[in-house]
Amino acid sequence: MTEFDHRLDDAARALGERLPNLDARLDDAVMATVRQRRRPGRGRAGWRWFVEPRSVRVRPVWAAAGLAAAAALVIWIGRPTHDAPPTVVASQRTTDTVYVHFALTSPAAHQVSIAGSFNGWDAAALSLRKDVNGVWEATVPLPVGEHRYQFVVDGQRWVKDPSAQSEADDGFGGTNSVIVVGPKGVVRS
Repeated sequence: MTEFDHRLDDAARALGERLPNLDARLDDAVMATVRQRRRPGRGRAGWRWFVEPRSVRVRPVWAAAGLAAAAALVIWIGRPTHDAPPTVVASQRTTDTVYVHFALTSPAAHQVSIAGSFNGWDAAALSLRKDVNGVWEATVPLPVGEHRYQFVVDGQRWVKDPSAQSEADDGFGGTNSVIVVGPKGVVRS
């Protein structure tokens, strides 16, 4: 302790010694007055919860409802603020992104999408649009690198890209189309 701390401690003791001794019944009288002034009504249980937390019991059904409400709030806050169209793969353009045009001629198809290593092989993530000649097309932003992919026709039939110049084993006894994207465009399709 410093000298200042010692002087402060001594001054506090001297002040305490000069205070008159209070009757112990004073505390009981003050608390009795406080208890009489309690307001009956809705706020009483809430006040008791702050003062005497053991007197309030939370029923399990209310705890579950509270947790469900909190989870719903977290999900609601984390939701996207707008719906992105299904053909968007990347939401941000970077210098390492190249726009690649995919096309498949299939006039009899009702729906065509593309699934690959760039979208987690999600057959529903990237739909192609059909033109009047029966050519299904989409322009996709792809990061620089090698990507494996296939077209998905009518949600069931997986088809290699007939215009791709490279293929690779898919690990299931078939092959995937391969495209290699460089910083200035497609290096090899």
